Amino acid sequence: MPVSNPEHIPTVLHFAQACQARSILDVGIGTGSYGLLLRQSLDIGYGRIKPAEWQVEIDGVEIFEGYRNPVWDFAYTRVHMGDIRQLLPTIGSYDLVLCNDVLEHFPRDEARRLTEALLVHCGVLLATTPNRNFPQGAWGGNEAETHHCLLNRTDFPGLVAEIATGITTCYVCTRRPELVYPLLLAADRCAQVSPARPMNLLIRLRRKWRQWRLKQK
Repeated sequence: MPVSNPEHIPTVLHFAQACQARSILDVGIGTGSYGLLLRQSLDIGYGRIKPAEWQVEIDGVEIFEGYRNPVWDFAYTRVHMGDIRQLLPTIGSYDLVLCNDVLEHFPRDEARRLTEALLVHCGVLLATTPNRNFPQGAWGGNEAETHHCLLNRTDFPGLVAEIATGITTCYVCTRRPELVYPLLLAADRCAQVSPARPMNLLIRLRRKWRQWRLKQK
């Protein structure tokens, strides 16, 4: 659906702030909820109220014209209409790419290829997707809303952290070694503010970081 799952909104915003992203691509913007939240969090929250003062580039991709509304024009720098699989080679690179409730709309092998391709175009990929079977067909006249797969950690290259948020999981990925430690710190802070976060995962991720560092020496 074109609306955001409220359970993972705080986690997504937490990592967006931790990344200190100055360029963001929001894939599958729907009604534009994340564009507005990111604009409030990363620009307006710092006193840059007027659009002329904004410093963060927030671009969006949407396949369904029927979701267009005034939020798009207000919150986003630009919105690209079309399928992200075809558009990606033409729209440059970003500090952060968001794929919130998007990847499950592709067959699993296509979702995997897309995550690999997105990591070539960004510093950090943050993807949220259901962590249990959640059947869904076309919604609001949009056939692209149909669910085609259930993903897990093995489908995310460069995985640094995964945060369970109710019926969805947030996967944080990067191919850049210099970003791993800041992302682990962000995951640790995220776990501290919510006791339900899986601490055993954080221990595993710290070990992964140490192993990563040793390989670079």
